[in-house]
Amino acid sequence: MKLIAWAMMLCSCLSIFSFGEMSGEKVQLNQASVYQGLPLAYSETLVEQEMEQIQKEKQEKENKQNARIQKYIEQMTLEEKISQLMILTNPKDITVANIQEFQPGGVILFSVDFNGKTVEQVRGKVDQLQEVSNYPMLVCVDEEGGSVSRISGLVNAGIPAFYGARQLGNEKNWKLVKEQTLQKVALLRELGINVNFDPVADVTTSESSYMYSRSAAGDVKTVSKYVKTVVSVMKKENCISCVKHFPGYGENGNTHEVYIKDTRERMQYEDIDFKPFQTGIKAGADMVMVSHIVMQSVDDKNPASLSKSVHDILRKDLAFDSVIISDDLNMRAVLDKMTLAKASEKALEAGNDMIFSADFQASMRGIKKGIRKGRITEEQIDQAVYRVLKMKMEHELLK
Repeated sequence: MKLIAWAMMLCSCLSIFSFGEMSGEKVQLNQASVYQGLPLAYSETLVEQEMEQIQKEKQEKENKQNARIQKYIEQMTLEEKISQLMILTNPKDITVANIQEFQPGGVILFSVDFNGKTVEQVRGKVDQLQEVSNYPMLVCVDEEGGSVSRISGLVNAGIPAFYGARQLGNEKNWKLVKEQTLQKVALLRELGINVNFDPVADVTTSESSYMYSRSAAGDVKTVSKYVKTVVSVMKKENCISCVKHFPGYGENGNTHEVYIKDTRERMQYEDIDFKPFQTGIKAGADMVMVSHIVMQSVDDKNPASLSKSVHDILRKDLAFDSVIISDDLNMRAVLDKMTLAKASEKALEAGNDMIFSADFQASMRGIKKGIRKGRITEEQIDQAVYRVLKMKMEHELLK
């Protein structure tokens, strides 16, 4: 009878332990209270067996997912694979006919797509686009709040006004950050949007800096806390998050308008800029966006977005294994130096999994040229497509 009682108690404890592990929470078991009366060697053996079973089931699930993804990739043409790596930004490309023909990985909506429209009207457009997509698209938006609020033009009554990161960071009201993020995700879901390019992980102190109002603070601790809070809520609510703008915008100007070179030493990046990104990655960020700032201490010839050396930091030093996306290539920091076709090629060559494209045909042309010339391998394309499809599958967009 004692053995039965011990077993029942252990099963109950293991259920709690398993649930915590599966949900990503750390569960500390108090051996004195949980295993009181159980022979230690016996209890440890059962725990090990339970953990082995959990690991086995997890591995089986991953294997099945990998097999499904590989099957999708094998069925795709080269053009379809490349298309999956693009998020279209230009209204001329974002039509039902083009989505049906191009099969892009995603689209992004801007203020013009929301101004004067109801939630139902926006959702109707999104649904029309998704209906002709063979691989459900990433429907994206930049909804940071504050000065970057694309949805503020919606005409529905009761649309909340979201605070910017700087205001939230100044107040350090993390409960409010959670509430605002929950509201944001709920509204985006209603609109059919599954990706928000948020949170901003840049650390800026000077009001003259381009990213000042969009950054939560000038200190690492506050920005990291903000990033962790937003990413954690988005993860729990199954909305795809993206921390930006790696390797950190710093106290610089606007790459939409000018080519910018940051002369700081790498150590400064490691001590300040990288830390909020590391926090976001640890919290489960789905994507990292790379900026067009030139990180002179690492690569003084290319913007970070087009630099393999910078991407190596993200992959190797920060151990990020999900989707990397370049900031919009349609900016002066890039286009003053090269064409969009060339930039699209260089972005994938550098290690981005996805790009924003303001001209689908130009990007396709550039990437295919890179493959023909051997600067991009089909293996690289397949790896990028794998990451994109895996992310879609993990967020239940793709079965």
